[in-house]
Amino acid sequence: MGTDATFFADGSGNFADAFAVAPDGGPGGTLDYDWGTVAYGNNGGVVGCGGTPITRLLGPYSTFAGVHGTASDFTGVAGTSVNHVGVYGQVEDNIHLPDNFHAGVLGAAGNQPGVIGFSEGNAGVRGFSFSSVGAIGGSSGGPGVIGVSDTQNGVLGISFLTGPEVPNTPNIAAVVGTSDQQQHGVIGTSNASVGVIGFSNNIGVLGFTTTPGALAGQFIGDVEIDGNLTVTGSFPKGCAVPFPDGTHRTLYCMESPEVWFEDFGAAKLKRGRVIVKLDADFAKVIKRGDYTVFLTPEGDCRGLYVRRKSAASFEVRELMGGKSAIAFSYRIVGRRKDVRGHKRFAKFDSVRPPAPRAPRRAPTRAAFIAELEREARARATPSMRRSDKKVAAMPPATLPRRLRPPARRRTSG
Repeated sequence: MGTDATFFADGSGNFADAFAVAPDGGPGGTLDYDWGTVAYGNNGGVVGCGGTPITRLLGPYSTFAGVHGTASDFTGVAGTSVNHVGVYGQVEDNIHLPDNFHAGVLGAAGNQPGVIGFSEGNAGVRGFSFSSVGAIGGSSGGPGVIGVSDTQNGVLGISFLTGPEVPNTPNIAAVVGTSDQQQHGVIGTSNASVGVIGFSNNIGVLGFTTTPGALAGQFIGDVEIDGNLTVTGSFPKGCAVPFPDGTHRTLYCMESPEVWFEDFGAAKLKRGRVIVKLDADFAKVIKRGDYTVFLTPEGDCRGLYVRRKSAASFEVRELMGGKSAIAFSYRIVGRRKDVRGHKRFAKFDSVRPPAPRAPRRAPTRAAFIAELEREARARATPSMRRSDKKVAAMPPATLPRRLRPPARRRTSG
């Protein structure tokens, strides 16, 4: 039948609720045709309005469409399936889509995004789940998920409720994890490599707290530092030592304006003298011959002194030519061999986080839309660009902007 007429179900015929190809063609009936409806049109294949007739919501993607469904109070277009895909959307041709996908909505593309969500004032895409993951991103050759923002956080992860904000910073970052009652804001784990990596040209990792008694950082296990360690504070570099009463007590390091290594030992005079050899490994890490020896006699004598020192040993003698055979202990302090250019009481300038910058101004709506359009044009193929120009040139006057059912004819009684 060739016609430009519009069909409406007004309840006056035998089938008030549906347009069917056969009386028994409904659910459970016998289907007489391969296709229920095949429709072609210059501006669109099928236009449907459910409920109260309204003007179609026209836009760059809905003005011309194969199927356009609209409604005022309920769903404009619905696709459902028991065992397959409810709604399938595709752009480009020759898509090598995996088999056996089952989903409410499936989007497919070759080099374009499979699914795009856009909103002017809320989330572009939202995913919800009662007992599983709200959204999953996966890739075999690129990042599974990318979050980008011009003025705010790239990715924000919240567990239950947001936790405290970081003082003296705008709290804007590429990735932010926060939690109020679920203990941890961010967790990183790995079986084979690094659980969390922090890198920066200023400060790689910063941890601090303003709560008295709280810790800015805690390590449970061995710690390795490849670089210099500087500690500030009134009682730096303490060591918690187990005490017999079951507690831990704090002991502190001795400090020096120079870089020293030290070693301890014991020896015994023989007829008032002895040559003591340095530990071979200790001698390898101090400057040759540049060390100091402190002697402590462990018996009555005239006193002890170091007569001469070499790179591998030193000689100890009793004062005043004594010939005793007493034991003694010694302490050797040598300058660290691999440290050069050290300055006594060198001035320390703490590296502080940079001052917080003022937040970037959000782009205008027009600038934001223009940037999205520029990115879309850059991704588009030549055939897509030709299609965009063709659709843009179509006269809007040919569009059926209002669909109204015909007035019911009165029948004489």
